[in-house]
Amino acid sequence: MNEYYEKLDFVKTKVTQYLKEIFKVNGNELLLQLEQYNLLSNQDNCIETSTAPGFIMEEFIVSKLEIYTANHDGENDIKILRLANQTTVNSSYDCYTYYKGLFVMINIKIQKAGSANNAVAAINILHRDYVELSPLQEKAFLVLKTHYTFGESKIDAQRKIMINDIGCFCLEEIDFSQGHKQDSRNWSASFNANSGRLQIPASWLINNKLTIEQISYNTTKEFIDDMFCGKNPII
Repeated sequence: MNEYYEKLDFVKTKVTQYLKEIFKVNGNELLLQLEQYNLLSNQDNCIETSTAPGFIMEEFIVSKLEIYTANHDGENDIKILRLANQTTVNSSYDCYTYYKGLFVMINIKIQKAGSANNAVAAINILHRDYVELSPLQEKAFLVLKTHYTFGESKIDAQRKIMINDIGCFCLEEIDFSQGHKQDSRNWSASFNANSGRLQIPASWLINNKLTIEQISYNTTKEFIDDMFCGKNPII
């Protein structure tokens, strides 16, 4: 029996359940409105082709999860909290929860139909949050992904964001022993490979899975440390 995995799986199940229920209340449709005007009403709007929907939906999800779970006891149901005094730009995760001593960092991802969003977080920031900070604290890193498109509502015929699906996985489930994928995104004047973002293609969730017995905080901690130190090859 892997108690660490059992806690991880419980959190995954609950977070996915909560988000599905939040979207279900809205008929799996989101109206993007400002001053009573639907910003998507004109099909030639500049919103749909920008990154704005992703940021807006991330804020919506974090806020709704925090409100939805505010009165949860942390035992039978989990309570989700947003980051305080820190922007998500400087963090590898957007919100978090504690469950039976396990600190779970939750990274919210938004993916438009027909596109790919495999990036998780910059290696250096992920290493800081997962390896360097509170090294004695048992941690986990959960990616919660919402798939969406734009379309006409079946409820009121307005143009809206349509929720297609929700996916959830944890870094702890993935085997990085043979290497990892990352992009070359870099914000500094001189190139720093660790500024690149860890990439998890959908195929990795199938072809690079650890067994339940292998899943642990220390295993993934070592994988991320190897990425940061250049011991884990980029493939």
